[in-house]
Amino acid sequence: MALNKDILGQALYDFRTAFNNKNIDELIAEHGTMEAARLAFAKGEANVIIEHIKANAEGQYQTGTLIAGPNAVTKVGVSVAVKIV
Repeated sequence: MALNKDILGQALYDFRTAFNNKNIDELIAEHGTMEAARLAFAKGEANVIIEHIKANAEGQYQTGTLIAGPNAVTKVGVSVAVKIV
């Protein structure tokens, strides 16, 4: 599957909703300080994006082989699908 704004958007929305449903006292109790809670929020969003890319990124990368014969050397293209892990 390719990257998808709807899937990523929903995952970010769900993460933000879970985080925003906590009050300040709960966030401080969980993270120690409000600054630590803000950092945890930013890291959580980054993790959602990274996991989406790892699960859904697709690409094709060109490689090639040279064949020598009676004619000039010719590049033969090969398409390789790669999944980010």
